Amino acid sequence: MDKAKTLKKRKTFSKKSLKDFKPSTTLLLNKKLIAETLVDCLLKNDLHTFQDVLVAHLRTLSKTDLAKQTGLGRRTLYDIIEGKNFDPKLSTLSSLLSKIAG
Repeated sequence: MDKAKTLKKRKTFSKKSLKDFKPSTTLLLNKKLIAETLVDCLLKNDLHTFQDVLVAHLRTLSKTDLAKQTGLGRRTLYDIIEGKNFDPKLSTLSSLLSKIAG
């Protein structure tokens, strides 16, 4: 069996594109904007955008503090963030949305 051929020269990765990218965490921490966006998504029946906005907001928050404030487990929060099977209970969403709106 022949040896697998490898590239002699490594491919270069442009770090410039990542250097200029700065996510706007100030927008994701703005509770009023997040709450309005989530309600708008629900009214328009846009569940995909609802999930994206909720997950992006949850990623910016401390999961330990959020778990204490909402009464949810940290594993539940991480399951929502991972989004493999995004189907939270209504009581879970209610706890999260009341925290966001409050």
